This record gives sequence, C-alpha cells and structure tokens, in this order.
Amino acid sequence: MKNYYLLLTFLMSVCAAWAQDYRQMIAQGTYTVAEIQAVAEAHFAQVGTERGKGYKPYKRWEYQALRNVDENGMLRSPEFYYNALEEWNDYVNENFPLARTTVGAWEDMGPTSWNATSGWNPGVGRITSIAVEEANPMHIVVGGESGGVWRSTDGGLTWTVLTDDLSNLYVYALTIDPVVNTTYFWGSTSGIIFKSTDSGSTWNVLADVGSGAVNKILIDPTNTNNMYCSVQGGGIFKSTDAGVTWDRILPSVFNGYDVEFKPDGLYSTIYASGNGVYMSTDSGANFTTLSGFSGGPKMIGVSPQDASVVYVLEASNGSFGNLYKSLDSGATFTTIDHAGKNYFGYSSNPEDPNDAGVGQAPRDMDIAISPTDINDVHIAGVNTWRSTDGGLTFSITSQWTPGNANAQNIGYCHADVDLMMFVNDELYVGTDGGIFVAETPTVVSSGYYKDLTSGLGIRQFYKIGISQTNPVIVTGGSQDNGSSIMGSDGSWTDWLGADGMEGFIDNNNTSTVYGTSQFGTLYKSFNGGASQAFIATPGSGNWITPFEQDPLNANTIYVGYSRVHKSTNGGSSWATVSQNFGGPLNHLKVAQTNGNIQYAARGSSLYKNNLVGIVTDWNQLSGFFGSINSIAIHPSDPNKVAIATTGNEKVYVSTNGGTSWTSYKLNLPNFNAQALVWHDNGEDGLYLGMNYGVYYIDNTYSEWQPFSNNLPNVEISELEINTAENKIYAATYGRGLWRSNIFDASLSVSDLELNTIAMYPNPATKEITLEWDRGNQVSIRIYDALGKLMYFSKNESLAEPKRIDISNYTSGLYFVKINNINGVVTKKLTVK
Repeated sequence: MKNYYLLLTFLMSVCAAWAQDYRQMIAQGTYTVAEIQAVAEAHFAQVGTERGKGYKPYKRWEYQALRNVDENGMLRSPEFYYNALEEWNDYVNENFPLARTTVGAWEDMGPTSWNATSGWNPGVGRITSIAVEEANPMHIVVGGESGGVWRSTDGGLTWTVLTDDLSNLYVYALTIDPVVNTTYFWGSTSGIIFKSTDSGSTWNVLADVGSGAVNKILIDPTNTNNMYCSVQGGGIFKSTDAGVTWDRILPSVFNGYDVEFKPDGLYSTIYASGNGVYMSTDSGANFTTLSGFSGGPKMIGVSPQDASVVYVLEASNGSFGNLYKSLDSGATFTTIDHAGKNYFGYSSNPEDPNDAGVGQAPRDMDIAISPTDINDVHIAGVNTWRSTDGGLTFSITSQWTPGNANAQNIGYCHADVDLMMFVNDELYVGTDGGIFVAETPTVVSSGYYKDLTSGLGIRQFYKIGISQTNPVIVTGGSQDNGSSIMGSDGSWTDWLGADGMEGFIDNNNTSTVYGTSQFGTLYKSFNGGASQAFIATPGSGNWITPFEQDPLNANTIYVGYSRVHKSTNGGSSWATVSQNFGGPLNHLKVAQTNGNIQYAARGSSLYKNNLVGIVTDWNQLSGFFGSINSIAIHPSDPNKVAIATTGNEKVYVSTNGGTSWTSYKLNLPNFNAQALVWHDNGEDGLYLGMNYGVYYIDNTYSEWQPFSNNLPNVEISELEINTAENKIYAATYGRGLWRSNIFDASLSVSDLELNTIAMYPNPATKEITLEWDRGNQVSIRIYDALGKLMYFSKNESLAEPKRIDISNYTSGLYFVKINNINGVVTKKLTVK
C-alpha cells in the first residue's frame, strides 16, 4: 500500500508538471530529475528525436543530471556546492598542512586547439558568453559552459583562466563594467551572479536572483548602479545598487532571453524578450507588451545607426519562425515574409526540405545588427546568415563543416551558434566549438571567420581511453566536439565529429583506435585517426554507450546496449551474450585478468557474469544505495570491485565479487562521486574523482587523501592509469585532459623546498610579505578559518618580495597555501 501511494504521488506530480515545458522545469530547479525526464520524453514522443529537434541538448543535460542527483532525486544548488567546498577547504587546511606528491602533480594536457583529420566538425569547446571592451578590443573575456571564465589582453592570441578555484565553473553571461574595466560580472546557473573588481583574480557571489541561468547582464554606462539581467525561466531583473540587490521587473511567466537598451544614448528605453516582446520607457519601472508576434522564444536586434529600428528574431519549435521589424521604436512591427525557409538548420539552402523543422532554438539562436548600417542584419542557428537589405533576404556566411565551407567559399565556424555580437565594426560569435570573429563582416569568403579559441582549455570530455605504452596515446570523446587523439608527441588531432563518447586504443596496435558517438554509433581507425570507418552496430544505446576491449584478446570487443554484445573479430560481426536489461546500459567493465568476468550497470542496478558468452543471464547484485556512476575492477583480482554512486555513502567496495559491500565514504567531502580506478601497486590503491578533485586511499590509510594539487575545481568524468609510465589521467567535463604522477607516499615531505618560503610579519594587520630564494613560479591562496577563498594569484615569482594587502580582513586565523607542481605548503596566519 505504501508503494501505491508513493507511485500515486509521483504520477500526480508528473501530471501537474506536464502543463510546463521541460526546459522551464530545468530552469526553475524545483522538480526532481525523474519528473523532468517524464515531461521531456512525452515532449519528444510528440515532436520526434531527429537531429535538430533539441533531443541532443536534452540528453546532454539528462546525462549530467543523473550523475549529480542527491538521494532524493534533486539536483543540488550552487549554494550547496559553495558551502561544501568551503567545508572541505577548512578540513584540508587543518588536517593536511604539508604534502609533496601525495597531493598530486597535475598538469594540463589540452587540447587547446583543433586539428581535423577525419573529424567533420572540429572545435575546442563550448563558449556561452563573450564580453569585449569597446575602447580596447584587445581586452576580451569569455565563458565556457563548464570551463569557467577566461581573459585575453591581446585580442585572443593568448588566454588566462580566472576561475579554477571557484565552486562553480558554469558561465552563461559576462560583462565588463563600461566605466571601470577591471570590474567583471558573471552570470551562472540558479540565478547566481558573481563579481570581480580585480580583473578576475578573485570573485565573490554578488547576488542570487532565483532559479534559472542568467542569460545576459546589461549595465547602464551613464549610471553603472543601474543593471539589468535576463534569466531563463526567471524573467527580467533590475538592480539600482550595482548588482547587490535585484528586483524582478518582468515575471517569470514571460521568461527571460534577451534585454537591450534602445541605442539612443539615454538608456531609459529597454526592450526585453522571452516568448513575447516588452518595452519600458522609464528604465524598467513599467512595461508594455508589444503585439504582432507569434509564440516562441525571441531575440532582439538594435543598432545606434538608427535607434528607431528594432528587429525581433523568433523561433518556432526550435527552428526558424519569423523575423519582425519595427521602424517606430517598437510601436508597431511588420512581419518580413520568409515562409518556407529555415535559417536555423544545417543546410546552406533555407528551403531544403530535409531541414524543415530542424533547429535548437533558443539554445542556438541570435541576431546582431551592424552599428554602422541598420540594414546589415546577421542571424544564427546552426550556421550564420547575413542580410544587406534590412532582413528581406539572407545569404549564408558560414557552414558547420570545413569542407562544405571551403567548397562554398564561405566561412567556417563550429556548429550551433549560441550568441552573436558586434563590437565596433567586428562581429563576434560564440559557438559549441569556440569563439570566432569576422573582422570584415561585409566581405564573405572562406576566411570570413577567424578562430580565436586557441589557448582555451575548455574541452568537455565524457570518456577517455589510453594506451599502456610510454609515451602514451590517448583518445577522448567530448560534448559537441567529437573524439580526439593525443599522439605520442602530445599533439592532438580530431578524428570523429558529433558528440564523442567512449573509446579505446587497441591493446596490440596503438594505430588502431575505436570510438563512439552519441547513442552508441561505433567507429574504428587503423591509422591513428587519419581516417575512420563505421563498425556494424548491433543496436542503439544510451547517450554514452559502454564500449570495451577484452584485455587479453585484442580482437574481442564488447558493447552494451539493452543487451551486451560480443565480437571476436574487431566488430565485423556480433553475438548477444546477456539477457535484456530492460533498457540501455550505462556501464560495462571487463576484468583485466579474465575477459569472461564482467560487471554491467543500468541506473541503480548492478549485474555480474563470470562466464560471458557461455551463460546468458547475468546475476543482479545488491547491498548498496544510489545510481551507479562508475565501476572499477581491481587489475589483479576480479572479485575486488568498487562502485561510485549517487547515494549518501558515495563509494562502496566489495572483495567477494559483489556478494557484500563496504561503504568507503569515510572522510569524503559532500560532493558527487563520479569516477573510480584501481592501481595495482601492492596496496590496493584506489582513486576517486568527484565534482571537485581527486582522492586516494589504500590499505595503509584509514581515510581518503586529497590528490588535487594544481587541478581545477572541475568535474572529473573518468580516471585511467598508464602503468608503463606510472601516470594517472583525468578526463574533465570543462577543462580538458589532465595528468599526474601516481600517488607515492614514500617520497619524504621533510625536504619539500616550499618549506623555505618566508612569510612575515605574523601576526599581521595591514599586509604580509612572501619571499623565497628560488625563482620557481607558485600559486598563492589565502583562506579564512571557514574555508572561504579570500585571495588567489597564480604564476607568481617570490624571488622578489611579494606583498599582499590584508587590511580588509577581519581579525582571526587564516591559512596561506602556496603550491607548485612539486607540492603544497600551508602556513597559518594570524590577523590582528
């Protein structure tokens, strides 16, 4: 009876939710992931799941959401992670004041640029926000979706990351203060807005405007206390105290996509859009709903060349809907006839019948008007388009594959354009593959767009596969940017397009590489990714389909759909070797000492088989709680297995093949357990990757050891160990691939050279000085007693005394943490 009422309650909540769009439910943050899944699947059952229907963006969200739910099925808020990270910082400062390689020696392995071989849509990573200082366009700040904020002071030639120590690297809006160019504002998820007053060296949470991603932040240059922001699912907000407090000036039912000033120099007339268009002539005190539009998300285009002209770009079920134009500052609008045309699809022909109804708006949708020509109109979806006659006709300016772009003598920029903006006379676009600029947007050619992305380490890796050779070969699959290979020289090439997923390097021949794209399409290359071919695919799988090679027989490979399939000839033919698990598998792992022993997982269900290929039915295991995020089988003992779960205990270990389990929560922080790998080091070394950081434990420790020196606070997607070179590799979701020496507790900490760094005076009141007789560069962090980051600076030399202002610190205990690649030392500081 109890289960009946639980089911009834769930169904009632789902029925209530069906009245809403699943994207609004995501933005509001008040629904369980299961409730959102139910509404989303009902939506796609109606509109279809074909390319351009928005199914891929949804599945990307679903994959990450399912890995990060709490025990109640809810996603945790940014505030939760902010507090959890402070608590962990406090714990580490108090309990791990000195270490050497025991904290890891992580280094960034890239990729930071693209080099296509057989890949069809190369890029580096998704850019969701761009801010350029108009008076100095060399000064650019960009945001990666989950890679943080980056700054360039040379027009995009080089980039510096600004946010690796924060609890939140999700960026959806950026702006530079129009008066004080060292002040930045950054909009994130759940309505969070951050502020920096020192060009991004340190950040503080400025405000929380509620649920939803902050899409845009607008500042009145005549009075920078007046700020506006649009929040998807939250509406339009205004601040009159430079962002400290915010009032909703358009309610959430109107949504919040775009907000623009009328470019007349007065900044009192504001246009705003969601599924409608609204105008205020009194700085947001009152709004009028403008008429003449259909439903669907909308973006606004204006130009100072003629402030009375307003363009509105509208989507319809994800594809192009309409373009509207006003010649009287929004009083009336005219629909410009583009019937039968879709500018949001993949084709260069807007009337291509195969592109009808295709598009991913409002995720990929924007409009920009030339500041010197009101009739020069640019719009974007998958590709970019230009009109020179005020929107009457459009011609394509970019294609989403380099080959087609070159053949048509138009620009290449990565597919899925999130934003377009003019800065002076140059057109910037942010795409799923990076940031591009049209320096001469009036002349269309194959060189129309210049790629500024090189140097940005923002790749969102899902999975990696590494060779057991020295030097190592790595293949990695990533969101939006396909699969790439890091060769023995450390350089990267892109060998698959689409969304890259699981892959591996052949055990016997490192020139043979396997890979997958979304839903389990299988590929293989015999020449290190220079070319690729399909593998016969025996089914359709999960967003990320498990794909594994037998460790003892290179021609034997396995793939997990709703059943496990086995091939003994490298994928030429397949046999089914399991029962139907009731849906696509999430995980499949093969024991290194015996390929017939395997573990598989779907959601919170875990299965094991000791005779793969002989016995069809796998045994279901129990004794743990939560959905499974990772399975790790011990390299020399297939009955020793660890699982990372979404449950409260986070990690479980079994030494008897899953018959019973022991919680390994111990001293772990309150983050999500994401990835596990064993190291056969004689002490049962086990590594864990979480939302923030990597952790290590073995038979000699009673608690987890932090292992994150130099590693950004970014989600760890997968961990793998190369025993030939004794290195551990971490795939991150937003900051690319990282590598460290393995844990080695035998290295002494007593002679750590960082011990000789001098800090004085202590106690201190106004400033402290750090000094070192070495020229090595270090990073410096100062935490308060509760673990809050008060100061951060990287790549500093202390050969000359480094003075740090602490005059605004309250009296009490602080921790000064100094690290380089060799280790970290923490010094206690008393402020009087």
